[in-house]
Amino acid sequence: MSNSLLRWPAGLMCLAMLAASPTLAQQAAAPAAPPVIGVDPDGTLHLPAQAIPLSPLMSPELKASLQRYFRESRDPKYTTPRADGSTLIHQIDADVQDKMIPVNKDDTTVGGVHVVVYTPKDGLSAKTKNRVLIWLHSAGCWAGCGQLGAQPIAYYGKYKVVAVDYKDPAFPHAVGQVADVYKALLKTHKPQNIGIYGCSRGGLLVARSLAWFQKQKLPTPGAAGILCASAGPGAEGDSYYTGGELGNGTVPKGPPGKDADLGLDPSDPMGAPAHSLEILAKFPPTLMITATRGLEMSSAVYTHEALDRAGVESDLHVFEGGRHSFWYDPTTPESQQVYKIIIKYFDRHLGKSK
Repeated sequence: MSNSLLRWPAGLMCLAMLAASPTLAQQAAAPAAPPVIGVDPDGTLHLPAQAIPLSPLMSPELKASLQRYFRESRDPKYTTPRADGSTLIHQIDADVQDKMIPVNKDDTTVGGVHVVVYTPKDGLSAKTKNRVLIWLHSAGCWAGCGQLGAQPIAYYGKYKVVAVDYKDPAFPHAVGQVADVYKALLKTHKPQNIGIYGCSRGGLLVARSLAWFQKQKLPTPGAAGILCASAGPGAEGDSYYTGGELGNGTVPKGPPGKDADLGLDPSDPMGAPAHSLEILAKFPPTLMITATRGLEMSSAVYTHEALDRAGVESDLHVFEGGRHSFWYDPTTPESQQVYKIIIKYFDRHLGKSK
């Protein structure tokens, strides 16, 4: 320190030092350091905490639907399973569908399997009178969501839809039940007049059932829909980690692994037909629908690409901002569009001779 500064009074020296220092306002105005993404040698990314708003490209109705789901999915009142395995979250959508979408419901059996048959109250159309659709619901919520993919298609498409109450999604129990229903319907319908579709576990079960039909030497149905799902083994790929669970408001529970609850290892082509081009090549035209906040989006995209490589006609629709099985809520324009896509797809492909 110079001799001149040593001769300053202490108070003046402090003021001089403060004047030379950045002010609090100046410090606050300094730009914050950008967040850093860590990268492991194997390419694994470590992301900092960040805020992710709802997409501005979603309809207001879909935003409201997602906001409602976030609230209810954190409330035990809505998430506690009832005796039949369903929850009030499922029941809300079912009640809304009953008000908006009136249909006939016939609780019966087909091929010895418990089903509910949905038909429009004003009857089938001339185009659909000889056709039938098999619907496979999301696993674990038959009472609550068994109707959710069947009722709108029966009503708007004038279709007869057979919703299959498969009790146990594990292999080979579920595919056996689906095959029993299919074989019974083959007695009254040509295979090209039968379509099969499902969502979530039900969508994966569609793929597994198509593989099982091949093994059992059954004819190929006219068209299929693998919705909010893939042809196996389940939810994996980028979307599982980078946003797929955003639609559920949760973080991934760990790396995807053996799908033990469904009874097959992911490497088994009967459990994951997407990994066998030989099996996929015998699939009928297949519709795929997913959403950017669906944990299955990446595996659905992979399945669509695999179907293309196998030479199978396949349509893929990805909805912005939608969560897993978002279209169960009939109040959004996106859901109404999904209904139209499904109906048009089966209208276009069923009835064609093989």
